[in-house]
Amino acid sequence: MKKLLAITLMVAMVVAMVGCGGGKTADAPTGNNTETTTADTSEAASSNTDEPETHVFMFKSTGNLFGDLMYQGFKEAVESTGNIAEYQSPAETTGAAQVALVEELIAKGVSSITISANDANAFNAISRLAESNGVKLLSADSAIDPSIRASHTIPTTIDGVGTHLVYAALMILAEVSYEENMDMKAKAEEILAANTFANDPVVIGVLSATTTSPVQNLWIASMEKELVRLDAAYPGNIADANTNSADSMLDIKYGNDDPQDSVTQANAFISENKVDVIVSPTTVGMFAAGQQLQDSSSKIKLTGLGLPSEMVNFMPTSHVDEFDAVCPYMMLWNVIDLGAVSGAAAVAAVDGTYDGTVGSSFGYNGKIYTAIEDPDSEGSVIVVGNPYVFFQGNMKEWGGIL
Repeated sequence: MKKLLAITLMVAMVVAMVGCGGGKTADAPTGNNTETTTADTSEAASSNTDEPETHVFMFKSTGNLFGDLMYQGFKEAVESTGNIAEYQSPAETTGAAQVALVEELIAKGVSSITISANDANAFNAISRLAESNGVKLLSADSAIDPSIRASHTIPTTIDGVGTHLVYAALMILAEVSYEENMDMKAKAEEILAANTFANDPVVIGVLSATTTSPVQNLWIASMEKELVRLDAAYPGNIADANTNSADSMLDIKYGNDDPQDSVTQANAFISENKVDVIVSPTTVGMFAAGQQLQDSSSKIKLTGLGLPSEMVNFMPTSHVDEFDAVCPYMMLWNVIDLGAVSGAAAVAAVDGTYDGTVGSSFGYNGKIYTAIEDPDSEGSVIVVGNPYVFFQGNMKEWGGIL
């Protein structure tokens, strides 16, 4: 089966590299993002003699491949225990739309809802209804308030993403090739120490999701912090792209994780022609910016968090054309594993074998996951792995997987 082959390949990559893989996008559910599945294998059925529990995964909105792939992993983890998985996401990318759907699911009597939140604080009121009805609320990737969630799963730490987005932008503008497993921080500092941009300081733009998106805002804050540190250590190389704010060195635009809105904001960057590179910490923004930059033949470069299958036409295939491409390299992580681990957390939370407190743990696919203090925010968190760089040396392989 293609999906199993892809998952096997990803597991091998996890062991050999840095913990990131993928799955065949053709196997990801699409359409209206409403799907219900249940395991039918004798092994899964024998492992759970009680009535199966229903575990729901809710992404920020419908029509997002990132969410589809997360659900693929979520479904596999839930089904492996003989339980039922559902995929429910709103049409609008708002906290209010998610809350309305959560209320419907509580009335339906589901056992858990794992949310990738549009607004961290939008669920506080509805959480009381969930608790009174015995429904566990969890989050994955983009958090809900720590005080109301049973668990939160992230792909990597906030600073792990934020700092490396900065390093990638600086390396690309210096036309430094990425090499597998290289120390990007050391290379970025080497570039700045040589005053590479002293005569033309770097101007960085960000095409993000919504203004209230928790995880994107945390990544951007981490980028800001690292830029301040680098600017102090190597003055004169990085321009302040946001002179109207004392707290920001970035020119930030918001595409609302909507394809058309993201196209509009990408075109705004192009018409203004002020930034040297766009960093997009959202797959929707990456694809929109890639398409517009390529169509306009803009000299602005692109990096961020993207899916290889969506970005393959905007990335290089060899060292020869590496910096002619719109996006020389980018990052992400194992999206399917992120969904799978969050699904396993939901099952364990409902079973009562895991409560999300620091030190509590659960097992999945031969690995034990233990909650730690969130290094980037309040509460506890489950960390799946590390960022993974997609570049000309591996795009041919990953373009057909993730």
